[in-house]
Amino acid sequence: MDFFAQQDEARRRSRWLVAWYAAALLFAVASYCLAAALGYYALARFTGALPLPVPLELYLWVGGTVGGFILAVSAYRMWQLGDGGPAVAELLGARYVEPGRCTPAERRLVNVVEEMSIASGIAVPPVYLLDHDDAINALVAGFSPHEAVIVVTRGAAQKLSRDELQGLMGHEFSHILNGDMALNVRLVGLLAGLTWMADYAERVIYEAAWLNRGLAREERGGAVLPALLAGLIALVGFPGTFAADFIKAAISRQREMLADSASIQFTRNPDGIAGALDSILALRANTMVRALHGELFSHMFFAPAVLRWWSWPTHPPILERIARVHPRFRRDEYRERRHGTRTEVAVLDGSGSVVKNLKLGAAPQLLASVGRPAAEHVDHAKRLLERLPSRLREALHRADEAELAMFALAATGEAELAVIEAKRPGVRAKLLDLQVYVGGLKREHMLALAELAVPAIKEQRQSVRDAFVADLGALMEADRRMTLREFVLLTLLRQRLREGAGQPIRTQFRRIEEVAADAHVVVSLVALAAEQGSEAAFRNGAAVLDFGWQAPLAREQLSTATVGQSLERLRHLSPFAKPAILKACVETAAADGSFRLAEAELVRMVAATLDCPVPPVLAAA
Repeated sequence: MDFFAQQDEARRRSRWLVAWYAAALLFAVASYCLAAALGYYALARFTGALPLPVPLELYLWVGGTVGGFILAVSAYRMWQLGDGGPAVAELLGARYVEPGRCTPAERRLVNVVEEMSIASGIAVPPVYLLDHDDAINALVAGFSPHEAVIVVTRGAAQKLSRDELQGLMGHEFSHILNGDMALNVRLVGLLAGLTWMADYAERVIYEAAWLNRGLAREERGGAVLPALLAGLIALVGFPGTFAADFIKAAISRQREMLADSASIQFTRNPDGIAGALDSILALRANTMVRALHGELFSHMFFAPAVLRWWSWPTHPPILERIARVHPRFRRDEYRERRHGTRTEVAVLDGSGSVVKNLKLGAAPQLLASVGRPAAEHVDHAKRLLERLPSRLREALHRADEAELAMFALAATGEAELAVIEAKRPGVRAKLLDLQVYVGGLKREHMLALAELAVPAIKEQRQSVRDAFVADLGALMEADRRMTLREFVLLTLLRQRLREGAGQPIRTQFRRIEEVAADAHVVVSLVALAAEQGSEAAFRNGAAVLDFGWQAPLAREQLSTATVGQSLERLRHLSPFAKPAILKACVETAAADGSFRLAEAELVRMVAATLDCPVPPVLAAA
C-alpha cells in the first residue's frame, strides 16, 4: 500500500474511531447507571425511604453527569495534546537531547534519527530521552510527518547496537509515514475520559497501600476509607477502561506488524528489527515504562509499556513478531555474534552526486517513493552525514549557529552580508566562517542542510523564529531579486517554522477541481524552472490535470505571497488528490527528459509543503 493510500486509510480509521468511542462511551455510562440503580434499589429495599421502581430521572441525571464528565476530560486532553509531539514528550517527562551536549550513546541515537530523516525526506524529529527508564522502548508522536518527535528510553539508547537502533527507528518512522502516529495521538485524547476515573482511583489505592506500608494494624486506617471509595470507583469504571483498552489493541496490533515489516524495507537489514526485538529477550530487558502518564500512551510504544493481567494486549508477542518479520532469523547465531556488543561504528566514504539525469518515467518512480524510503536512501543519508564537517554539524545543532548556517546558504555577495550585518551586528565573522563549510555542500545538499537545522531553530520562541524567517527573506531580497533556489529554501523554512506547524491538517477539499487555480500557480512555478521551453514544460504537466490551461501564469503573478497561499490551500487536499498534483509537477520538470538541480529541489519543496515526504530519490539514483 502506498503513502497516499495509507494516509486515506488512517483517516478512515479515524472515522471508525469516533463510532467505537461512542459505543465505549455508552458502555461506560451504562455501568455507572447500573451501579447507581443498584445502590438506589438497596436503599429503597432495606430502608423503605425511597419509592420503587428506580425513577427514570436517576438514570438521566447519572448518565448525563458521567457522560458530560467523560466528554469534558476527553476534550481537555485533546486540547492538552494540541501541540502534538512536544506535548506528549512533556507529559511523559522526557528530556530533549541536545545534539551538541550529549553522551556518545545519545549521539549515536541522534545520528541514526538524522539518517532515517534524510532518507525519508522529512524534517529531522527532535529526540527526547526518558532518563529514568531502563526499559527498551520508544515511540513517535505528532500530527504530521514533518512535525514528529521521537521519545526513546535510556535503556534502548544504551543497550541496543547501532543496527538494532536503526531497525527500531525504521519501525518508528513507519508509524510517522503511514499515518499511525497522528491517529494514536488522537486516540489518547478521545479515550482519556473513559479511563480517567478508574486510573485516578487506581493511583489512590496504590498511594493508600504505600502510606500504610510497614505500619502496625492499629496504626492503619488513615487512608483506608479513601482507598475503599477509590476501589468502588475503579470497579464501576472498569467497563470504560476495558472498552478503551480494547479499542487501543484493535488499532495497534496490526499496525505494529506492518511497522516491523516496513523497517526491513527501509534498512534492507532484517537482523536490525529482529535483533532489536530479540535483544529484549536476550538481555532480559524490561519494556514496561515507568514514566508518568505512560499508560495513556501504551499503544504508541514499540513494545508493551504497561502490564495489566486483565488488559487487552496492545502488541503481538515478541516471538511472534520476530517469526513474522524474519522467518529465517537464527537466534543462537545472532546472539553469539552480538555477544552484548553495543559499540559498532559504520565507516562510510563519499557522498555521491545528488542529482543525476533521470529520464522520462520519473513520475511513477518518484510518486511510488513517497513515504517509502528504501535502503539506498538510508545509505545516501549515511554518506551525507559522514561528509558533513564536524564544525558544521555542531553548528546545525545550536539554534543561533543553525540560523547563521541558513543565512550562509543564501548569502552570496556583499549586499546580502550588509543586510544581515545591519540586522544582526557582530555576526559577520561567524557567518563567513560557516560559509566556508556550507559552500562545498550547498549546491547538492541545500534541502538536507535546511532539514538538519530546523529542529534547533524550532526550540526557540515563536517570535524569534518569525524574526529569523523575516531576516532570511530580507537577505534574499537584498539584490532586488530572488532566485528559484532561494525561494525554495525560504518557502520550506517558513512552512517548517510557522506558528501552529504541528497542528493536525484538516481535509477541506476533496477534489482538485476545488483548488484548480492554486494548482495552476504551482505548475506554472515549476515550469519557470525549465527556463528555456517553459511553455512546453507547462503543457506537459497541465495535461496530467486536464483543466484546459493554455499557458503558465506570468512571472509577475507568482509572488512569494501568492505561491505560499496556494501551497497552503493545497495542503488541505484529500490524500488521494495529492498524487495528481505531484505528478503534474514531476512531468513539468521532466519535460525535457531530465531533472536539473533547481527542478528537483522545487518538486521536493512542493511535496514537503503538501506533507508528502519524498526520499532523496534523485540523490540516490
